[in-house]
Amino acid sequence: MAVWEVASVEEQPSLTLLSWRVVEIEAGTRHFMGYCPENQEGRVSTAIVSFDPATGKGITVSGRVYQLLGYPGADRDADYVWHTWCRVNSVTSFVDVTDEVVSGTRICAGARPLAH
Repeated sequence: MAVWEVASVEEQPSLTLLSWRVVEIEAGTRHFMGYCPENQEGRVSTAIVSFDPATGKGITVSGRVYQLLGYPGADRDADYVWHTWCRVNSVTSFVDVTDEVVSGTRICAGARPLAH
């Protein structure tokens, strides 16, 4: 499998994730990962800065808006991209915190609600 550079936020300001999860790395940042149907690929986001659990929309440090659809899950392409992203970014440990997100506890350190 290959991993390639993604389109800029200006080109794709929002994306959808299916079979999504939220993962926290040792630096304390949390990231969305899942299957992106628009691009037919696994995807890992930059660090999450805000999330609205009522709508399932989150904004990352890049400014991109992610819409989480359906239930959390696993996706082979997303797992591959995640492990490659970890290797490229020297991430040696991480925790799947999806259950915290689903149960309504914090999505990221200092998270603020999205403006409606």
